[in-house]
Amino acid sequence: MRASATVAICLSVAAFVQAQESFEVASIKPHPGIITFAADPWVKGNRVTATASTLLDLIESAYRARRDQIVGLPGWADSEHYDLEASAGASAITTDQMRGMLQVLLAERFQLRIHHETREVPMYALVVDKKGPKLKESSPHEPPEGRITGDGSGMHMEVAKGTMAQLASRLSSNGAGQPVMDKTGLPGIYSYKLDWVNAPGADSELAALSIALPEQLGLRLEPTKGESEIIVVEHAARPSSN
Repeated sequence: MRASATVAICLSVAAFVQAQESFEVASIKPHPGIITFAADPWVKGNRVTATASTLLDLIESAYRARRDQIVGLPGWADSEHYDLEASAGASAITTDQMRGMLQVLLAERFQLRIHHETREVPMYALVVDKKGPKLKESSPHEPPEGRITGDGSGMHMEVAKGTMAQLASRLSSNGAGQPVMDKTGLPGIYSYKLDWVNAPGADSELAALSIALPEQLGLRLEPTKGESEIIVVEHAARPSSN
């Protein structure tokens, strides 16, 4: 029964990919030389560009997934870097349309085959620290903002009109290392800044996320387990010629 279910899932994924729009022209080439700049796939008009992206990076972008949600990839998928240039035709496309086209491209060029599973995995619960939250309610006239940047000193998050569920999602992809679910019980809309470093050391004066969260926002991460959707890679190969 389990094998039949897996086959059915694979067939439905294949049919879904075939039904999606594809790029009119696409080029994927190994990134030459030393990597001095990298950028995940982004859309400008009808064109999509990525620089020094790995297959893992491309899957993250195509399926809006976190790294911890993707399993089964070969070792080269996170160490070999590629440049992507693609055109969707005459009309401009949205980011969501780009994701669908990228899924088709990965299936064609990388022979990517996947299926989805729900598994119980280690994760964090975002909870209020024992000293209470240190959050400011957003002003009704404040424009929304959600920005995360990284530099030599560490990571910097600046948010206006953000929920705790959104904060949990941002932490999942930027520093926590595994899924984070909101268990704060705080229903408000907040504005805040958070600065931390993912690898504490002499090069940065910032604290690790586990220290920065309680000190700056009055929140903390509590280890737990929960269900998460996982992308299981069944097959992947180095890209075919353009």
